[in-house]
Amino acid sequence: MGSSPDSSDSAAIDDLRASVGRVSLEVQALADRVQDLVTAVEALAPRQPATEVPPAAPAGSDGELTVSVSPLPELAMAAVAETALRGLASVRKVVSVERSNDQATFVLETGEKGDLVAEMRRAMPVPITVDTAPDGSLKVVLEWAWGRSTASAG
Repeated sequence: MGSSPDSSDSAAIDDLRASVGRVSLEVQALADRVQDLVTAVEALAPRQPATEVPPAAPAGSDGELTVSVSPLPELAMAAVAETALRGLASVRKVVSVERSNDQATFVLETGEKGDLVAEMRRAMPVPITVDTAPDGSLKVVLEWAWGRSTASAG
């Protein structure tokens, strides 16, 4: 009595499903480990000196404010920056987003409450340098662990 072709195909399919499940678990474990390593590397980045004074102009402003954030070489990094900005108490809404090269420019509708720059420093995933342009817009340079962008904040 030999096994029928249908039962051996079914067993092979079950074995393949089990293998796929194991590989999927291993891939997820590796992705989690990579995220842990990225977090650890980011934590090793040198922090900005405490003597840096944030620009005072945008604090307490009411209306629209343009904020350019760089470097953002990956689209996912731009999404992280946008999510951080959307969560700020001083930001009523993100009016528009434009991404170009390794920079994203956000137009924010801001309210009168809070210090926008201090909120950004707390919300961004890495230390930042903030400069105010003559037109009142902000230029934010993210200090990633792999080094500062060659673009200056000024």
